[in-house]
Amino acid sequence: MESAGRVVAVNHVGVSVADLERARRFWVDGLSALEHGAFAWPIGTAPADESLATEGTAAEVILLRTDAAFMELFAFSSPAPERRSAGAPGVTRLVWAAADADATHDRAIEAGGTSLGGHQVRCPDGTSVTLVPADGVSGLVGVVVQVPDRESQALPPVPGPVAVEVVGGADTPAARPVDLGVNHLCLDAIGIDGVRRSLDAVWHHDVTESSGGVAAVCYGTTYDGVLVELLESRSPDAFLSRTRLAHP
Repeated sequence: MESAGRVVAVNHVGVSVADLERARRFWVDGLSALEHGAFAWPIGTAPADESLATEGTAAEVILLRTDAAFMELFAFSSPAPERRSAGAPGVTRLVWAAADADATHDRAIEAGGTSLGGHQVRCPDGTSVTLVPADGVSGLVGVVVQVPDRESQALPPVPGPVAVEVVGGADTPAARPVDLGVNHLCLDAIGIDGVRRSLDAVWHHDVTESSGGVAAVCYGTTYDGVLVELLESRSPDAFLSRTRLAHP
């Protein structure tokens, strides 16, 4: 009998940014994320357009790593990004663990963030970040996802170490993937085909294998407007394999 598949953890969040160097300074210099690589694609790259369900995309990307999850910073040159509505469905807040939340708050402000009071900061591209004391895991430890109706939301349960909290309150149409702020949530999967079948979403393409089958990926949008990526790393050599994290 074929396995239904399961979600293992949050792999990464993707953040659309207006200025790649400014964003890198906030997340790396301010919040101590580690750089993990970079790539880019030009206009006319069909797989990228298909994944994001958006025509004519082009972007430069920096990948970051924290103890328990990765991040992707996308600087789209096409289409031109706009500000994401506060009422749009998707990730609206991140939770970030730091050994010294006070000092990290101050560094984040020096690196281009905006203080929201207490241990809250806003990144240069509009996403709020709550700083909490580290308890063995530093960096990204929580994701808050906003949907129209929390009681009937489509996301599956996601095990830690990065907690996923779903809240209601989304009251505007979904933003475009290029629009500033967190643009997608990537989930590590085992049995990606089974997870894909079980998740109530419109999938943008078939499951795509990469690098000779060491990884497989699929993008889709849940019925309530959250852009989701499923990623199955089938080898420790996969670029975003959890074996590359301090707390896999």
